[in-house]
Amino acid sequence: MFGRRHSGRRHTNVIFVIFRLFLSLIMFALLLGGVYSAYKHFSGVDPLKADPMAIVSQITALIPSVKSIPIKIPQNILGQTQQAAGIGKMLFKFMIVADSHNDNESLSKAIFQAKKSHPDLAFIIGLGDYTDVGTKDELKKAKQVFDSSGLRYFLIPGDHDFWEARENGEADSNFREIFGPTYQAFDFEGFKFLTLNNSDNYLGVDEQQMVWIGSELEKAKTDSVKGIYVFLHEPLFHPSSDRVMGKVDSKLKQQAQSLILQFKTAGVKKIFSGDIHYFSEYPEPATALPMVTVGAITKERNPQAPRFAVGYMFGDGTVRVEDVEIK
Repeated sequence: MFGRRHSGRRHTNVIFVIFRLFLSLIMFALLLGGVYSAYKHFSGVDPLKADPMAIVSQITALIPSVKSIPIKIPQNILGQTQQAAGIGKMLFKFMIVADSHNDNESLSKAIFQAKKSHPDLAFIIGLGDYTDVGTKDELKKAKQVFDSSGLRYFLIPGDHDFWEARENGEADSNFREIFGPTYQAFDFEGFKFLTLNNSDNYLGVDEQQMVWIGSELEKAKTDSVKGIYVFLHEPLFHPSSDRVMGKVDSKLKQQAQSLILQFKTAGVKKIFSGDIHYFSEYPEPATALPMVTVGAITKERNPQAPRFAVGYMFGDGTVRVEDVEIK
């Protein structure tokens, strides 16, 4: 009748408390990661400035123990200018476009703007994805814009330009029918330009093209060119974006690394690519090979305003790249 009352207070399970705390920390970290990713992609901030991994990559590229040859790489982020002192006379200018995705109105505006600002443009280089799905009709409409420019142009395909033809069994057939070869080399005023096709997400660079690349690099030695410059659709490396060669098929990452080493050994001065819809300049950390991604022409799926780039070639082989917003 007057027995002791039990308080009903339960003992705390320490393991359960620790588990809940650990789970909360994981969820908080995931939330922060999501917010950071959204901020990086949609705020308009340069991902190379916002991403800690990019900062690490650029620092390691400047440490002598990490690379074999110290190279000071001119930087021009988001249209900043740099002094041309010490790099010789400016010899010529060329336009670089990427990722118009059927936005032929913006492509036409970009070319008009570039010609108005630089009446002496030597040529245009296109880095792929002129269409959404690569139909012949889409490709023909893009070709009309380039033809009407009145300038020589050298185009490589993007992965979107292969989509329809892939369904029919030969990914590059539509592009070849409308534009011609998917890769080529040309010399201009003693400089060698290689426009390469690495846009097939499943095959990468085929054996025939790999042999051709080696042959062209050897030829550059005997021809004593003043500089070699490589243009592709998919970046071989990027310190911030995962949209690089090998994203769809990881086996191609090894081929991308092999190409980087081959280009470094051959003395390539700079590698240009598109696809990520963002302008950036950075060194590949293992080799310090300078790389550039050119922003997208299209207004859709573009974290930046539509844009193109202008390359300024100087006497010593330095290329200053100007990032230009379409007005």
